Amino acid sequence: MTDARLFVASGLHAGASIALTADRDLQIGSAADADLILLDTGIAPHHASVRLHGNRLELHAAHADIAVFGQALKVGARTQLRHGATFRLGETALQFSNGAPPTEQAMKSAESAWLLAHAPFTWLRRKCARIPRYQWLAIAVVPLGCALLYSLNNLVPRPSEKRSSPLDEPAFRNVRQRTDQTTGARVYEGYVQTAADLGAVSLVARARGGAVRVRVAVIDSMREQLSDFLDKYYRGVRLRAGERPGVFVATLPAADAYLQPESWDYARVDRLAQGQVDGLEALRFDGHENNSGPVRVPLEALGLNLLNSPHAAWLADQQGARYFAGAHLSIGRIERIDPCGASVIRDDGSIYVLIAQRTSFGKSC
Repeated sequence: MTDARLFVASGLHAGASIALTADRDLQIGSAADADLILLDTGIAPHHASVRLHGNRLELHAAHADIAVFGQALKVGARTQLRHGATFRLGETALQFSNGAPPTEQAMKSAESAWLLAHAPFTWLRRKCARIPRYQWLAIAVVPLGCALLYSLNNLVPRPSEKRSSPLDEPAFRNVRQRTDQTTGARVYEGYVQTAADLGAVSLVARARGGAVRVRVAVIDSMREQLSDFLDKYYRGVRLRAGERPGVFVATLPAADAYLQPESWDYARVDRLAQGQVDGLEALRFDGHENNSGPVRVPLEALGLNLLNSPHAAWLADQQGARYFAGAHLSIGRIERIDPCGASVIRDDGSIYVLIAQRTSFGKSC
């Protein structure tokens, strides 16, 4: 996540932000040598530090009065946050972002995931607070009915049977349990369909006691996050589940709904999506291959025209500026220009082939 940033959401410095560099500690406090200086009341010289690990932000509490989603962190504690998460140093709120303001869904997903992993009863209490009163009546009646049925059932003799785990239910067929050989903790990994299923997995796991880590992704949340991500590249893209959990297939609109040159670089979009959406194993595109070869992009997508003379060929933009081989465009350096297109080398070494419909002499390409 090369464009990750930390935004100041409240206080004297509201609106300020700082870029995050992978695997480098960033100090936050009121001291002059802090990387992010906050002069709000109650901010210690070195209040906290953060470090970017992939698409997660690790927060280290170096001072008291630090809270994540309303849950206080002990001095010395470390925790990992996902895109959209907010934490507070005193009365100052900071938000972790991938560079653009997170959507409301991303913020809710970040809060739900963190609370499920670290404060499941708080998560459950907040969920219950949103339930309408008439539904509480049904919730109160159902246990009484279940108790009555249980009592009647015990009156009927039945052969003994092996008790199964709640995780043996079909909703949890894609959840796996293993033991971490280093720490001895039970690790739950895999996929469930809804946030309610994830809550059930978390509660069952912690009810058994001992050290537990839950790394289960919610397919519904993944679909929403992936849809938000693809909106930057395409208009009207449709998503469906792939051949296994963690894989999605995108049906793309017509080429005129492609929003930027990188929209034709399916391998790049797949790679960036995996870094953005937790649990995503692969993103496939109907009718297109995610290969690593040259990417074919229409010249019109960059607002360029191809012009030829008997002695040279060049590209021209809408303002009339000319670009010859060796010149730099917004997407990279022009390697060569042919009668029907041009080759551009990006900073990362990938090659984009810019294709023209016709030559400047009117011949089809």
